[in-house]
Amino acid sequence: MSRACPYTPQEKKERILRYRSKRKLRNFNKKIKYACRKTLADNRPRIRGRFIRNKGIENNPQAEWTQEDGEEDDMNWISFLDIHSQQTLTNP
Repeated sequence: MSRACPYTPQEKKERILRYRSKRKLRNFNKKIKYACRKTLADNRPRIRGRFIRNKGIENNPQAEWTQEDGEEDDMNWISFLDIHSQQTLTNP
């Protein structure tokens, strides 16, 4: 044992074997801890995967997002933001 290596060769070998055995048991599967939170999140309205406020959709149903490709996609996004900002300015 020296300062650079605080373990004896036998201890080092045991630690490496323990690390390798634990590495084989790793679990990368997604586990849902709270089912109630997942159901609430699944029911909330979203735009591009992000949550939005409910009253924005209730006040103006045409502002709801539709997924499209190309420049129309950008124009729809811009018009939605314009409508949403007008609503927040008129109804603070």
